[in-house]
Amino acid sequence: MGFHNITEIKHGRRVRLASDFAIRSYHFGPLFTDSALVIEADNTVIFNANDAKLAGLPLKQILSDYPQIDFCLRSHSSANARRCMHVEDEPTAPSDDDTHYVSSFSLFMSRVNPRFAIPFASNSCYLHKDVVGMNAFSQTPLLVKRYFESFAKSKDLGAELKIMVPGDEWTSDGGFRLSEHDYFEERDVHLRQYSKRVQPILDKYYKKEDSRVSLDLIRRFFSELWQRTPYLLKRRLSNERIVIVSVSTNARDYFAVNLQSGTVSHMAADQLKSDDVRAEFPAAVLSQSIRMNMFTQAWISKRVHYYTTRSRMFILKGVLRILELNEAELLPLHRAVTFRTFKALLPRWREAFLYLHVLWHLVRRRSFLEIEARLLEVRARALE
Repeated sequence: MGFHNITEIKHGRRVRLASDFAIRSYHFGPLFTDSALVIEADNTVIFNANDAKLAGLPLKQILSDYPQIDFCLRSHSSANARRCMHVEDEPTAPSDDDTHYVSSFSLFMSRVNPRFAIPFASNSCYLHKDVVGMNAFSQTPLLVKRYFESFAKSKDLGAELKIMVPGDEWTSDGGFRLSEHDYFEERDVHLRQYSKRVQPILDKYYKKEDSRVSLDLIRRFFSELWQRTPYLLKRRLSNERIVIVSVSTNARDYFAVNLQSGTVSHMAADQLKSDDVRAEFPAAVLSQSIRMNMFTQAWISKRVHYYTTRSRMFILKGVLRILELNEAELLPLHRAVTFRTFKALLPRWREAFLYLHVLWHLVRRRSFLEIEARLLEVRARALE
């Protein structure tokens, strides 16, 4: 990127940037490392957890380093593809629990117990015509505030939740300066107005999306990917296929991916089997995902839909796992088995105990959403 004076921040190591300004990064995540950042500035401590799902000993480490936190910022709404997972033999089964995000936010704040809790990093909206309906599932800062205030009262928490939008500020001398608005009370009205203002940009983008994906592009991608993928990850998929559907304005192209060989063939719509696992992409999104090796951003956008049955869900999850590992540059796997990796992971030994705890819950057939809630409820139960 052209930068040369770079310092890599080690896990948990304090970096002083000025006389009254220091930061400390805490890395977290078994394969796809996320991080949280603690900022010390002018005798104020800001803990930006963002999207790192810290719990157990890793969270305890931060709270030991910073027993008094002034601000804690955390995400509070969906950044995944669960709403786009369609289990065809269980059409009425819930795909996601939207209330989990606000309850998780509140449980996390009860564990951290900051002076101020700030809903953060989730205040997005969907304007593209394909996904405008997804706005209904967003957990806004106002919904978080209503839930948190009831939760905090029942647990006798001292933390105060503040909704901050771009331009709002806090100073040690003057406190909060918050703008007056009705963005969340009248969200639908503002979304319609916003959509109308940017309609020329949307129309321009729609024209760009009127494209098709070539068979050659998909063939090259999967051929190279399958060469890098170890047998262990492909073993259960060896006799299966996944159908990728590329949707453009006037056409639907079907590509059958052989999960044993990694070969791809064009197919007609009438060749689809009733139990085929398929992923439907807008053509432009599929093209970008392949060229940039960035599939995770595609399904976070809510514009990619997956169709499978419960018994064949393992195929879909297996393919998505391989795509995620490839995007994280962990394929071939020997890339990650280095002395540098060992040195980076050693200070994060606390995570090993957390993952054992998670595994214990998984054996008892608990979902990841339920597990996260249980791991954060420790302080909440103690408060009762």
